[in-house]
Amino acid sequence: MKSYVARRAALIAQLQAKGGGVAIIPTAPEVRRNSDSDYPYRHDSYFYYLSGFTEPEAVIVL
Repeated sequence: MKSYVARRAALIAQLQAKGGGVAIIPTAPEVRRNSDSDYPYRHDSYFYYLSGFTEPEAVIVL
């Protein structure tokens, strides 16, 4: 868990070094295969890298 906190802290430090700002990072939505089923959910790698969270339709705001 500490690695995710450190990665987010590094991103925030980069934002502050460039004058500040906000990062809004969404993950992938669930995708429908047809009207009866969905494809298996696969989170975005960059979202997981920063959060370790694997649920669909989540957002990180830094």
